[in-house]
Formats: sequence, C-alpha cells, structure tokens
Amino acid sequence: MTQHNNTPRSAVIRGGVVLDAARYLGPADILIRDGAIVTVATPGMPAPADAVVIDATRRLLHPGLVNAHTHSHRNLARSMGDRWTLELLLVPAPHTSPYETVEEKCISAAIGAAEMLLKGCTACYDLFVEFPLPTVEGIAAVAQAYSQAGMRAVVAPMMADMTLYGLMEALPSELRDAIAPLRLPAWQQTIERVRAILRNWQGDRALVRPAVAPTIPLHCRDEFMLACGDLAAEFDVGMHTHLAESKIQAIAGTQRYGNSLTAHLANLGLLGPAFVAAHGVWLDGEDMRRLGAHGCSIAHNPVSNMRLGNGIADAVAMLAAGVNLSIGTDAANCNDNLNM
Repeated sequence: MTQHNNTPRSAVIRGGVVLDAARYLGPADILIRDGAIVTVATPGMPAPADAVVIDATRRLLHPGLVNAHTHSHRNLARSMGDRWTLELLLVPAPHTSPYETVEEKCISAAIGAAEMLLKGCTACYDLFVEFPLPTVEGIAAVAQAYSQAGMRAVVAPMMADMTLYGLMEALPSELRDAIAPLRLPAWQQTIERVRAILRNWQGDRALVRPAVAPTIPLHCRDEFMLACGDLAAEFDVGMHTHLAESKIQAIAGTQRYGNSLTAHLANLGLLGPAFVAAHGVWLDGEDMRRLGAHGCSIAHNPVSNMRLGNGIADAVAMLAAGVNLSIGTDAANCNDNLNM
C-alpha cells in the first residue's frame, strides 16, 4: 500500500474471508497501518477512529501471488504468434521485441508490473533479454519500473554465448560464413557486463534484486555456465535457467552430454538452493530426485507448456521428490497474459 500525502495512515478491511500462506482462516478483519498489516482478527475488531473502512464482502483475501518465471521484454509482443513450438518461437525472438531505448525497456516492464498487480501478483522473477549484450542502463530501467510500481522483483539478465541455439555446426560451411556477423560476443565479455550490472546495482535489494540467467544449458558452453555459477556465488544471487522444457531439449541434451540435462548441471556443480529451473516438463524421476536432494526449485509454467505444445509437467511427482515447486506465467507472447 503506497502512502500519499492525502492517504489515511490506517485502514480496516472488513467482511472478507482470509487465506494466509499456511491455512484458511475464514472470516476475519484486517487492520493496516502505515502500509503494513498489523492485525488479523475476528470480525468486528476495534479500529482507529480515523481508519478508512474497506468492504470486502464476498471477497477472498490472500497474500500476494508470486510469478516465478516471466520475461518482461515480451510484454509488448503478446498475440504475435500461435500454434508454434518453443523452437519456432525462439527464432524470431530478437525481432518481436526490438527495443532500442532505455525508455522502451522500462515501459515494457512497467506494463507487465501493472497487469500483475491488478491480478493480485506482487512479486516476480523476470528474465530480461537485451541483444547482443545486457546493459547496466537497460537492466536498471527494468528494476526501476518494478520499484516505482511498488512490486517486489528479481531481475536477471538472460544471456547465452552460442548463436542459433547451438545449431551452427549443422549448417553448410558457406552459410556459416554468411551468418558470422550474427555471432554473439565472447562469453567472457558477457560475464564482465553482468558483473558490472551486479556491482553497480542501485536501490533497495529488499524490493528489487538481481540474479543471473544463462538462458538454456544447450545454448551455453560449459565454461560459460560455470562462469555464471561463479558470478552468482561471488555476488550471492540466484541462478535461473530453462531446463528440459521441450522434448527437443531433452533429446539434444542426452546426445550432447551422454546423460540428462539435469545430470550434466549436477556434474558441473551448479545445483543448489539458489538454483531455479523453469518448466522441467521432460524431467524423469531421477532428475526430480536429484533436484530435490540439492534443494532446487522448479518454476512450473502450465499455460506456456500447453501453448507451445511441450507437454504436461509432472508437478505431483516433483513435490513427492522434494522439489520446491513454484508457478509462473512465462512470457506474454507464449501465454497472452500475466494472470497468475
């Protein structure tokens, strides 16, 4: 609750039913003072004489929802495609979100923040992309958008170091030469840019904080993934990636590494309580147990998985394996909304 000069310092919400993070409380009144909840009590509780009374009759009151996986650079690209796979969506990705100015990046994030807040979501994990490299100014603008909206967020520059998503080797030599200008900068340059973002982070980290997001293991060399892990440890921030989202990823992972993507990340020493993997549609039981044993989290994105035809993630089995399970919307262009 943002306080303005003409906003009363106290409010009481009456007539609603309350569901907190642990249990259903039933009918209750809520007293708010200076923007913070101070009391949840039985209906009819006394309140300050100057408190504004908010009628919540026939309303459910619950903590703010958390969008565990989204991409604010896609907020202006919704409804641009349908009936396509993840891989087809990724091909035109840089051209469907061609932001050139810092202001455009801030506006895109602000639009998403407004939509989420209107739908009861008060926190998100945002993997924001800038091409060809993340910038201090761009990521700061995204963080500013969330801060101005009063929304908690983790903003992670999403990055890769392999163009064409690792398919370069499959192209004829003459085509490889033709697309040489599309190659990404050396991974060391990307890491140093993100290090500058983390080192120069401004604002209240209790509200908006940074993280590191190598986009998909198959799109990143092992050296780059390890450098991302080292960077996350150096600045004590989280690490977020897409894991086993599509069948193609699962098969390609086995072909490249000789075992599953999850097993490969475990062998690299990247799994831990600060590690969040989006989707996990094609995890097997052993992968789930491995993630659970390391205290990892999965951001489950059921609408995106359906829209892109990736399948149905086994959320029940993940919980049984001890995985910390969260829910996300994914990007607006593979969901068409950010409604949790």
